[in-house]
Amino acid sequence: MKTKLLLLLCAVIFMTNNGFGQFSFGVSPGIGLNSAYFGYKINSKIVPYISLQYLNANYKYEFDGEDYNEEIDFKGNLLIPNIGVKYFFKQQNNLQAYLSLNFSKPIFSGKIDVDDNDFEEDFEEAIKNTSIWGGEFGFGIEYFFDENFSLGGEFGIRHFNFKYNERDEGDETDVRININPTFSKITLNYYF
Repeated sequence: MKTKLLLLLCAVIFMTNNGFGQFSFGVSPGIGLNSAYFGYKINSKIVPYISLQYLNANYKYEFDGEDYNEEIDFKGNLLIPNIGVKYFFKQQNNLQAYLSLNFSKPIFSGKIDVDDNDFEEDFEEAIKNTSIWGGEFGFGIEYFFDENFSLGGEFGIRHFNFKYNERDEGDETDVRININPTFSKITLNYYF
């Protein structure tokens, strides 16, 4: 599925290229998950892009008592690759308005060491039984200082889909969570 989407994006880029072409690179600094994207402006209106976000977490807990000792050590990584497109639909002087749409498939990996080894195996199994994906739809405006640099702002809605399914000796656990928060971000964009 991921390979087919990537091949489709490449086909769109190269089949619609009529000699215009500009690479684009942008960053969105902020609190939480910062992001960066790399795209290709195939004409004056369409910029397909890929982006990446990354989060690393470590947690260590130790308890030493007279009769009881406990230690938990957790390490986890969340990698969020995105594939999307930006469509510029209105230009006035140095301002350009656009719509953006992207799809993401987060990849989670982690390890936990606990005194109870059964918990470690359950944690690994839980990762295998979990599916997460998301997407964004946004409206934004970029102010072009020149043809190679712009400052933008974007507002939109995100969709997160979390699914966990486990079957164990005739029992089945099925958890589904959908979250739709709004977002806003400032972007620094370079076209070259």
